[in-house]
Amino acid sequence: MRKQRRAPDFDVEAFIAKLDGMGMKLTAIPLADGKFRVSRWCMMKANEHAEEIKDLWTTQIGDDQKRIDVLAEHLAKALSRDAGSCISSGLPQVAAQSTTVPDTAATSE
Repeated sequence: MRKQRRAPDFDVEAFIAKLDGMGMKLTAIPLADGKFRVSRWCMMKANEHAEEIKDLWTTQIGDDQKRIDVLAEHLAKALSRDAGSCISSGLPQVAAQSTTVPDTAATSE
C-alpha cells in the first residue's frame, strides 16, 4: 500500500517570514486588469540560500494557483496597510520573478 503524499498546510505569514529571512522579498502590485503581479526579489543574501528558497517555494507553493492567490491577497493587504514603509530605492536587486494572479482582495470587499 502506497501512502498518498499530502500537501503541507500553508501558513502565509510564516512562509513570507522564512523567505524574508533567507533574503527573498515578495511584493504584489495591482494591475489595471484587476489582477496582481507577485514579484520575488532576491537580495544578495538569497544567493547563499538559493536551494532552500527553491525547495520552500516548491513544497509550499509549486503550481498551486489557490496558494498563489492567498499569497497575493496577503501581500496586497499588507501593501495597503504599510503603503509607504516598503518602498526603498536603496535595495539591491539580484533577480526578480513575477506571477500574475486575479485581484481577489479588491473584489472581496
